[in-house]
Amino acid sequence: MSLFSKGDNKKKHLEEAQEFLFDGEEIQGTYGLMVDFVAFTSHRILFVDRALLSKSKSVVVSIPYHKIEEISIEKTGFLSLSNNIEIATKKAAHSLTFLKDTDVMGFYRELSKRICQ
Repeated sequence: MSLFSKGDNKKKHLEEAQEFLFDGEEIQGTYGLMVDFVAFTSHRILFVDRALLSKSKSVVVSIPYHKIEEISIEKTGFLSLSNNIEIATKKAAHSLTFLKDTDVMGFYRELSKRICQ
């Protein structure tokens, strides 16, 4: 089963995520976001949090699956260009904004499965 959403720039995302992996960790899928991407690895979820960025910095967020306390999905209307997923940990809540044509329900189901195991 491929977890690479249609329309994603898979090669670019894989290359960018590689530098954040530790020995033995593997990328298992990526999904395109409005600005960047989110990656599932064998141990955690990785994404760039644009809410924390300035023009000269990149903040890559890494959350082990067992640290995620809650996820929620906001599916927007027909004319909207995006859908949102909120990921909450004890420390913070993170909002991921997906392009409308991204399989946001597939992402939600996959993340739900990973945090409920």
